[in-house]
Amino acid sequence: MTNYSVIIIGAGSVGLSLAAELGWRGISCKIIEKYSTLNSHPRANAVANRTMEYYRRWGIDNEITNAGIPPDHPADYYWVSSLHGIELHKVSLPPYKKIKEINNPDDTSVEEHTWSPYLKTITGQNEVEKVLLKYVMSLKSVDISFDNELINFSQDSKGVKCDIKNVITGDIDNIKAHYLVACDGGKSGVRERLNIKLSGRADMAKFVSIYFKAPDFMKCHKFGTANIYFPLHKNYAGFLLNWDGGTTFTYHLMLKENQIWSDIEPKAAIEAVLGETTKIDIISSQPWTAHALVADRYLDNRIILAGDSAHLFTPTGGFGMNTGVSDAIDIAWKLQAMIEGWGGKNLLESYHYERHPIGIRNTSEAADCFDQLYSVMQYGDILDEISDKGDAFRKELSINLKEQNKLIASSGTLLGYRYNNSNIIIPDGTEETEDDPRKYIPTARPGHRAPHIWLEEGVSIYDRFGKGFTLIVFNKNDASVNSFMNEANSINLPLKLLEINNKYAQKLYKSTYVLVRPDLMVTWRSDIMPSNPKQLLDIVRGAK
Repeated sequence: MTNYSVIIIGAGSVGLSLAAELGWRGISCKIIEKYSTLNSHPRANAVANRTMEYYRRWGIDNEITNAGIPPDHPADYYWVSSLHGIELHKVSLPPYKKIKEINNPDDTSVEEHTWSPYLKTITGQNEVEKVLLKYVMSLKSVDISFDNELINFSQDSKGVKCDIKNVITGDIDNIKAHYLVACDGGKSGVRERLNIKLSGRADMAKFVSIYFKAPDFMKCHKFGTANIYFPLHKNYAGFLLNWDGGTTFTYHLMLKENQIWSDIEPKAAIEAVLGETTKIDIISSQPWTAHALVADRYLDNRIILAGDSAHLFTPTGGFGMNTGVSDAIDIAWKLQAMIEGWGGKNLLESYHYERHPIGIRNTSEAADCFDQLYSVMQYGDILDEISDKGDAFRKELSINLKEQNKLIASSGTLLGYRYNNSNIIIPDGTEETEDDPRKYIPTARPGHRAPHIWLEEGVSIYDRFGKGFTLIVFNKNDASVNSFMNEANSINLPLKLLEINNKYAQKLYKSTYVLVRPDLMVTWRSDIMPSNPKQLLDIVRGAK
């Protein structure tokens, strides 16, 4: 029986990200994927700046960016009656290459996306997974098996045993690990076997996703180049994603009640929305259903749920894949801690207490965005009618469409999440910031993302953090710091000392001493070092 530290079920974006993080940390893991290749059909289209901050650590951020739309590509959003009809609403955004450094944290007018080294990166999930797979396969501690599926598993106090079937040969292999992480999607067999229920809203709407190439597509309509178009066509309402600057697209067409996806003739649907016949090559079509569901439990002893196995999203806002990647990063360092022996008895359960509320928060926000989008996809051909009635409908619609900006202004959701219910976060008594999905308020309050700031040209504060914990000391190092570092060393807790002399950074972090976790979240801060560092370190590593 082959032994690993972690078994990962599923080689999607979350499973691969988890393997990448574990492999980067030197933790052995095995990925089991039942299909022979990665899914080539694009699904998610937005890699959030938070996700890119993690990918930056592995050195794959530029490759991810280069696999998406050109950096000088307009990032506009159009709402139209159809692509041959009337423009109803437009949001203009700068190309993604335009990002400004923060030189003055007091300037409240600074655009919210500047609080990260990245803008939202528009790269198809299929392309992201290609980059992730390439990186994962370069890691000696990671093994991956395609054409294999999990058919049975059991766990005890020492580990998890799995029966793995080769879907080509039928051969059965037995493998064992300390932990198993289910990244096997919305229909997770692991979740079902554990009898973990989903709560929330199911079957909100059904779609067919049409992936196609059309070399002359942009010449066939009168609207400008954009990131996403929302045609509100009577028969073919949906949203159109641009993948490469104007030749490759995915059209997510919303099905009507009692309509099934095989009823749709893809080429005819696209030409109806376009209003013109042109060369269209259909690459693939897939049905999908919009849900807003969260697993009741993320943890069952040594078995963990992450990504779609733990939560199912509507696509609006681009939260699904990105929430899943943050799941992976959260659980990865905790698994490392448990495997290496410096994690405490309560560390693993903190994964549920931290990530489960975020799953509920983010699926609810995505569902709210979807409800708003759905409400404006019911108008039909009246939108093209030149009449008083048509004018009235368009006026009413324009009001509703302004709310659709939540699809774009979502930095609060993606960067502003916080772990208020965590047993391994030490509150500092400061007032909580508003949890506004549209606005990120940078703060180093414990339980929040450590704020990014440029220390010098091209160097983020994140680039100075260690793989383990990082103790930031602003302008002051004394014997108490040495005592803190020695205590960490005595329990084998990985801790890097980072001394920073930067007035803007200190003003942003608001304390002389700040302890940052391996997942770039603040766990403690103070102007005074603790008199009993062991007690503090025991809390943040889950030993109390």
